[in-house]
Amino acid sequence: MTTWKSFLTRAASALVALAIIFALYYFLKIPGLKIIIAVAVALSAWELLGILFKTETSKTLRAAFLILSFFVFAVSTMALNLGAIVYAISLILLTIISLLKLHNTGDLQRMGKFQANAALGLMYVGLLPSFAFRLLDQEQGIFWFIYLLAVVFAGDTMAYCFGVLFGKHKVMPSVSPKKTWEGSLGGILGSVVAGTICWKYLLPEFSGYFIVGLAAVSGYVGQFGDFFESLLKRVAEVKDSGKIMPGHGGVLDRIDGVLFASPVVLLGVVILSHLLS
Repeated sequence: MTTWKSFLTRAASALVALAIIFALYYFLKIPGLKIIIAVAVALSAWELLGILFKTETSKTLRAAFLILSFFVFAVSTMALNLGAIVYAISLILLTIISLLKLHNTGDLQRMGKFQANAALGLMYVGLLPSFAFRLLDQEQGIFWFIYLLAVVFAGDTMAYCFGVLFGKHKVMPSVSPKKTWEGSLGGILGSVVAGTICWKYLLPEFSGYFIVGLAAVSGYVGQFGDFFESLLKRVAEVKDSGKIMPGHGGVLDRIDGVLFASPVVLLGVVILSHLLS
């Protein structure tokens, strides 16, 4: 009963989030969705700060990471190739700042840990969200954005249900003790169903095989976004990234699969555009 109560809480929280997204799109169109993404990135960067840099006491280093991670995201939304350059420069800046700030401590492990986590964090909440943002700039971008969310969230929901009902065989118990192969297969099925519906009603002019296949692949990759965030939290000994979404935890807990799936979907869109050009 507790498990299904948790599921209902998660569902109610997700519906509220979807209502907010729909309202912003209804009144502001595509810019409204871009605002949602930007806000989600800012909140995710703050949550990630509490995971990757939980033990870092330097306010200067923590502030530098927040500012530069959002800077990487902002530039990447304008041009992905420029974003790669800014990512490299931002990482170099964080390395320089950490060396200047921490060298007197003599704590080489602390310096190395900060620099490694900075590289990881800039990629995770700087580069990856920009792919979802860029989807909105593609032809029929709103449909592709809906496709991305539908594939990931349907997969997540079906994975949860299949895991509760049929889950027996653990996938990675050391990383995420509750995740099972049965749940994973249910998640892929959910992604395929969502992809099929999106193809039929939103993207019928494209190959159904390609759209549904892309849904299966991106949905499966999205599952590893969940595993990846679970790994980060277990290393940091943190249960949830935040508390903003009842039943889900933080924003990062909700969009971890989207972050991993977004470049896969964008690549699919690019491939289709070249095939049809």
